[in-house]
Amino acid sequence: MWPLSLLKKLSQDPPVGQTRGDYIGCYLLGTRTPGRKAEEDDTSYISLATTREALAHDARGYLQDFLQRHPQLSAAEREAIASLLAEWDERVDAHLAAGARQPIAVQGGTELFLRTGMRARKKEKGAYLE
Repeated sequence: MWPLSLLKKLSQDPPVGQTRGDYIGCYLLGTRTPGRKAEEDDTSYISLATTREALAHDARGYLQDFLQRHPQLSAAEREAIASLLAEWDERVDAHLAAGARQPIAVQGGTELFLRTGMRARKKEKGAYLE
């Protein structure tokens, strides 16, 4: 039975911040716009952070920049983004505890998603840069 449990363990993503060979577990924060043409990539990544602090930094920067670049947003849309910024840590905790199947926020047909995953580790001159 141990070969099956080993295979299952190797096929799972490592926990956030933990490494497995050339990969590291991370938070995947990005946007997705459902309904776009199939040949267009509907996913854009904002952050592949390996810590909660880096994730919060990247998310806050993105959301504040989004507010500045879109002055035409309605008051309700601005309030929704401001609420997400103000309650970021609590919302992330609840979102990840729920399994992250739904987007963490939706704005004008674009979904802001957050989940855990893995990415390739950065390597330079034979040493990992994490």
